Amino acid sequence: MKKLSKRISIILVLSMILSGCGNAGKETTSGSTDKENTDTPIKIGVIQPRSGNLAVSGEDSYLGSKIAFDLINERGGINGRQIEIVAADVPDQTAAQNEVNRLIQNEGVKVITGIYGSAMAEVAGNVTNRNDVLYWESISVTDKLTSKGYKGVFRTHVNGSGFGAQAAKIAGTFADDIGMDVKDMKVAIICENGDFGQSVARGVEKYAEETGMQIVLNELYDSKSTDTSPIVLQMKAAEPDVVIATSYINDGIDITKQSKILDFNPKLYIGIGSGYGLPAYYDALGENAEGIIDIDPSKKPVYDSLSPELAEAVKEFEKRFEQERGYEPPVIGYLTFQSAWVLAYNVIEVAGGVDDYQAMIDAAHAIDLPEGSLPTGAGIKFDSFGQNMRASLVAMQWQNGQLETIYPEAMASKEAIMIPRPKWSER
Repeated sequence: MKKLSKRISIILVLSMILSGCGNAGKETTSGSTDKENTDTPIKIGVIQPRSGNLAVSGEDSYLGSKIAFDLINERGGINGRQIEIVAADVPDQTAAQNEVNRLIQNEGVKVITGIYGSAMAEVAGNVTNRNDVLYWESISVTDKLTSKGYKGVFRTHVNGSGFGAQAAKIAGTFADDIGMDVKDMKVAIICENGDFGQSVARGVEKYAEETGMQIVLNELYDSKSTDTSPIVLQMKAAEPDVVIATSYINDGIDITKQSKILDFNPKLYIGIGSGYGLPAYYDALGENAEGIIDIDPSKKPVYDSLSPELAEAVKEFEKRFEQERGYEPPVIGYLTFQSAWVLAYNVIEVAGGVDDYQAMIDAAHAIDLPEGSLPTGAGIKFDSFGQNMRASLVAMQWQNGQLETIYPEAMASKEAIMIPRPKWSER
């Protein structure tokens, strides 16, 4: 017990040195506690939906992690050891169950990170928890992941109910612009029918209850449907002032198209991350996407707030991502990049490797990065359930083909436009 206490104390001190300077990713001087020599790579499982209807976002997400680990390897690796990515394609829950088990049982992976898809994340967290494998979540937002008391599950991103509450709050900030009080605003909530959508809906409902906003529609729909006109017709019949929508890319595009076809004209349309913040959304819609608001982490890093090492790495990440994909990194790319960077330097390196499950957990709980330490403007401090309490969100709006930050004011790159949104017939 004395040796264990001493080791944990060393881990905590090293983590405080890192976090106290706000330098996510700064190398430590901790020695390796792994039994393997430095020629043995550190295996990290990276799970993403790289096929199926989420493949575009899955590939963007995978690339963010890959570039981070590539850069770390080029800088000498972790305690002199290279990182080896063991990738798995998990387009659905069954694949997530099978592939996570394969990574653990056949590949000997002791750390897994992912994933664009809340349903798959919940499965992954359950399997890793049973096997004493660290699960490091970068993107998915389902509330269930960090509400079950799994000790080795950590999420660096915001949870779904936090997304929903922030979207409703931002809607309220535009009450004057659309000519009404917050308590008089009529809100329609539409959500894809998975854990992602349901978690967001709970956050909107809670905020509306606290502020007096009127929920006139709260409806789930199948994101895999090729025809979203039924949900748009339901919204039109409810006559909301504001729509808060949780969609993936294909359904988000179709809902916007159907809104024009069916002449549905809310004063304010707010999308929750995923579909609404991707380049493919604007590519498919062009000027019809103008004025749509996207709630997401910021994708415009303030390099001066980052450690010099991380700032340099982020710029290189942006360059390599665009070379590979042909467009600038979307938010999910930044999320997986920064999450992988912190996992490597602030957890695995501090814990001396991946052999000691408890040491990695202790290192994760010791992280104390202030807001602004990461490219999206976030910091990291986990609560007892492994949820990051310093994840950050902003409101961005499509303006002239670009996502411009419009809220909060201190981070805004442009003022909001098209509020209230003009009717389709008036454009």
